[in-house]
Amino acid sequence: MSHQDLQEESWVDLRRGSDCVLCAPREPNNEYRLEIAKLSVSTLYLFRDQRFRGYSLLTFDHHHATALEELNDGEYTAFVLDLRQAATAIRTTLNPDHMNYECLGNSNPHLHWHIVPSYKHDPRWGQPIWEGWQRNEFTINRFVLTDSSCSLLPFTANRSLFTAY
Repeated sequence: MSHQDLQEESWVDLRRGSDCVLCAPREPNNEYRLEIAKLSVSTLYLFRDQRFRGYSLLTFDHHHATALEELNDGEYTAFVLDLRQAATAIRTTLNPDHMNYECLGNSNPHLHWHIVPSYKHDPRWGQPIWEGWQRNEFTINRFVLTDSSCSLLPFTANRSLFTAY
């Protein structure tokens, strides 16, 4: 079997949910994320690499899904409302100048949103946040927060922000 065939087979397995690291149930905290709040159909995590202050992940919980169109109407609506609730809490707490939202799935095909606050004083202000980084930059050169540092971020400590909706 060629390298390309192995990659294709691996991709098919990932899309099916084989050994999916984002499928529920999952550990609430690990070396990459810290659980902030369980919402209606998803869980919000603080990404431990905080080169972008407030960078969070919103992961769909109900079943393995790889794209928005795979959700039924109720799941889709609830997931979008969870996204709005998470973004509102992050914006209220951190007051960014802009919010970036990305739903990619290129390397981890499980439905999840990257929520990335942006500030005018950021060195990458006005540029795509991923542009210009080496491949796997966030795995190789991580700026990892400890559990105690994460707990100091206002929206991780103030979980009441997630009960207002």
